[in-house]
Amino acid sequence: MKRDRFELLSAYLDGEVTPEERSLVQTWLNSDPTAKCLYNRLLALRQGLREESCVTSGDTEVTLARVFQCLNHRFRMVTMASAGVVVVGVLNLLSSGIGTGDGAWQMSQTSGVPALQIALDQPVFPIPDLPVAVPVEGTTPSERDGLWIDSEL
Repeated sequence: MKRDRFELLSAYLDGEVTPEERSLVQTWLNSDPTAKCLYNRLLALRQGLREESCVTSGDTEVTLARVFQCLNHRFRMVTMASAGVVVVGVLNLLSSGIGTGDGAWQMSQTSGVPALQIALDQPVFPIPDLPVAVPVEGTTPSERDGLWIDSEL
């Protein structure tokens, strides 16, 4: 019942009722306070929507320009990132032959397929010689379970 009343009031506001329905709605508005309250709320909602649509219809071009500006910015960022990845890849391919003169990394051709060989007798990075720990005078390290223990720790 309430839904039918709501739909009929909404159709009355839109001017989409028959003459019989119009007289029924006018009777409700004259005699029923809840129907009159619902009618006023629908009327306020309709006016609010009309005002909102008038405000946004003038700003449509501005909003559309902002949307395209944001999309262009994203497109530029993705393009620059992709170009950076391509440049790094090309540089990596071009620089793969540099630094192989000392025999650390060698490419060999066997049956037409290049293979990577690592020379184990020549490390890529020099390994520094660390000094041996010598006990300081006045300290006496003791041995426990095969490990030396210093009393200063």
